[in-house]
Amino acid sequence: MLFDIKAFMHKPLKIENSNAAYLLLLTQHNSDCEEFWAIFLNHQLELLGHKLLHRGTLNYCKIHPRDLFREAVKHNAYSIIIAHNHTSTSCEPSEPDIKLTNQLRKVSKLIEIPIIDHIIFNNFGFFSFKEKNLF
Repeated sequence: MLFDIKAFMHKPLKIENSNAAYLLLLTQHNSDCEEFWAIFLNHQLELLGHKLLHRGTLNYCKIHPRDLFREAVKHNAYSIIIAHNHTSTSCEPSEPDIKLTNQLRKVSKLIEIPIIDHIIFNNFGFFSFKEKNLF
């Protein structure tokens, strides 16, 4: 009998919607401070990796585009989902959240690695820019 290596390989995790991204990050974040995460995907929305890019304060977390896209290139990402948590019970985006999202999307278009969603989450739920038609 021949050994079938494919039978032992794990099927890649697909992140096809914001709920899947939320569930991926929910158990990994620190709810005591804001954190900025990135999820790196291939062209079939299969997970290449995810990474905490910055840990902020109780109500603020800044990320520089070069930090995000350096990691995207390292992962050979086709697309990215960005995410950060709120320490409050509200997941609604603030004006700085919207401004940062727009800034990062401009860079993503320039270097042709699209940001396909920005998720703001906490232990009680999430807000998806894509689902709310803000993309």
